[in-house]
Amino acid sequence: MATESRLEVREWIHGRVILRLESLAARFDDSTRSRTILALIYLAIATAIVIPVIFGGGQAMSRIDEPTHADFAYQIAHGHIPAKGDVIAPEIRSIWACMGEERYSLPLCGAEPWPWLFPYNADQYNFSHPPLYYVTVGFPARAVSAVTPLNFVEAGRLTGILWLTAGMFMLYVALRRWKVDPAIAMVAPLLLVSFPRVLHASTTINPDATAALGGALALWLAAKIFLEDDHDWVLPVVLTGLVGTLKFINTIPFVALAVLAIARALRDHGFKGLRRAHWILPFAVAASILIPYVAWVLFQAPRGDMSWVNPLIGINTRTVLGLPGSEWIETLFIGFNLASDYYIQPPLNVAALVAWTRLLNVLVIGAMMATVVAFAKDPARRSLGWLLGTGAVLYPLAVQIQAYTNSTVPQYFPDPTGRYGLALIPGAIACLVMAAIQAGYRRLIYLVTVSGLVVIVIVIAAGIQRS
Repeated sequence: MATESRLEVREWIHGRVILRLESLAARFDDSTRSRTILALIYLAIATAIVIPVIFGGGQAMSRIDEPTHADFAYQIAHGHIPAKGDVIAPEIRSIWACMGEERYSLPLCGAEPWPWLFPYNADQYNFSHPPLYYVTVGFPARAVSAVTPLNFVEAGRLTGILWLTAGMFMLYVALRRWKVDPAIAMVAPLLLVSFPRVLHASTTINPDATAALGGALALWLAAKIFLEDDHDWVLPVVLTGLVGTLKFINTIPFVALAVLAIARALRDHGFKGLRRAHWILPFAVAASILIPYVAWVLFQAPRGDMSWVNPLIGINTRTVLGLPGSEWIETLFIGFNLASDYYIQPPLNVAALVAWTRLLNVLVIGAMMATVVAFAKDPARRSLGWLLGTGAVLYPLAVQIQAYTNSTVPQYFPDPTGRYGLALIPGAIACLVMAAIQAGYRRLIYLVTVSGLVVIVIVIAAGIQRS
């Protein structure tokens, strides 16, 4: 009798709740009004997640360079662009001392924040990043901190709510472009925040916060190119350029798109059959990345102290002797570790999160392979798997090239971390969705998403308890 009762309850939940919700979602008309309501729902969810982390377990400054990013935003908001040899502003150093940071002994809160009392003598070593992200953080943070009890860093972190909301909403739009049904397309973006790197970026001052939006834009563009066979190159240039001016490494999905576009042309026409039209998109994407990058490098090159040496050389990197063949090869496939390679403040790093990310990593890699295999007769959707795989190989290579060329003594990263591949996470979620739908397990997406959100609730609760 007990077994029959449980079956009846499960049948009632399935038949009355899930089906009703799916029926409501099916009537979603994708109108401006409906999408606005959905965006507001995402905003509410992002707010409910970000604020308890900022003022709970994530209060301390992140060791993923947050003091330098906060200083960049602060300097921009006060009319100055950081340059080589600059020192983090006294105001940010004072906040840093009061908020604390893992692993470091900082001056007492309220004491004179002398630069030499801080890690790396409070060097501003992240001046090379493009300034657009810091503009979007600095000016709002200055305004909010002026009229509220929040300090500049706390106010700046709140912008992560908007970046996370934008990433979730754009992922929904991209999935709909890929013809995913409304119910799944609405739920799947909530998986974003269950990736610890996304959670960390959304709750600290860091240009990584823009990665989810950039990756979702690339996913939307992939639907236009591969699903709708759109040959326009102007929009790819605009989107790639915009994402690149927020953070250059976030353009990796767009580079992967360009590589796949050439591969598709070679498949269909052969090398001798390639025409100028086939090369326009790849070259346009490359130009939209390289031109702003080179322009910014040239702008920053003559500024600041010419004798300055990056204090991180030899800490995160190693010197390359000779050509960087073996150094680059050994990290070529490290990029597939998109979920379980992460950093988050220690009070938030609970056992449930560790276990969840290991499972999530297996699901992501499996979904990528399943998308390539299951859509053998659907090249457009199959391209999603190739897009993720290509991007996962490209981003460690991009990091190595940058390290090799950006210092007087050529360097390489022994371990390019998963945060450089953050922009690939929307594509990973799309592969999960496509693989589940194709296998007939579309409602598995509900289970995975709810599980991820439960883990995040545990993370938030543990952080509040430990703070």
